[in-house]
Amino acid sequence: MRRAVPVVVLACAVAGGVSGCRVGGDDTRAAAQVTKPAASVCTGAIRWGRVSEERTLVAVSRVVTVGKDSGEVRLSPLRVRELVPRVETSGPGPSAERVLASLDKRLGDAFEVARPGRSSATVERPDVADFLGSSGRFVSAWGVRAVEATFTADCGTATPVYGSVSTWYGNSGASLRCGRDPAEHGNKERWVTEAYTLACGDGS
Repeated sequence: MRRAVPVVVLACAVAGGVSGCRVGGDDTRAAAQVTKPAASVCTGAIRWGRVSEERTLVAVSRVVTVGKDSGEVRLSPLRVRELVPRVETSGPGPSAERVLASLDKRLGDAFEVARPGRSSATVERPDVADFLGSSGRFVSAWGVRAVEATFTADCGTATPVYGSVSTWYGNSGASLRCGRDPAEHGNKERWVTEAYTLACGDGS
């Protein structure tokens, strides 16, 4: 797939007309709506505890060496980790769909987190980059927004139902140039520096 115009662009240093890194992504609408779930026996309020988000690396390409006349080069993702949505509870509680719909509202109307069965592997699509006029060793990286959260559900009993959610949404992409550490040029996002270290770092 030809690289789309980035939606999110982070500060990157530029040298010789080539950016040391290009980072972009879309953190909205990660998952399509699932079919209507079965009715849940627990319809009480869901209260959220800790909710954390972090852009997380899921795949990196091999390093490719290009010359000024290389033009378009295809970089394929190699998986680093896979995020699989899950909802865990201390006992019978609200349906996973209801919990995740509540989490959508907690995060804001623009966001729709991935439902069970939708792995982060869905964002691992080949990247086609145009390197015409550039030279060096380059690598592409793929990321998503990981979400971890805890909650309490009121299910009409004396004992509350506690639970946790692990899921993800959105997608991000980065093109990095080996020999130009992004952390030294204004981009210290952990998923970007992790990708650079994995692909371009010195071995021990």
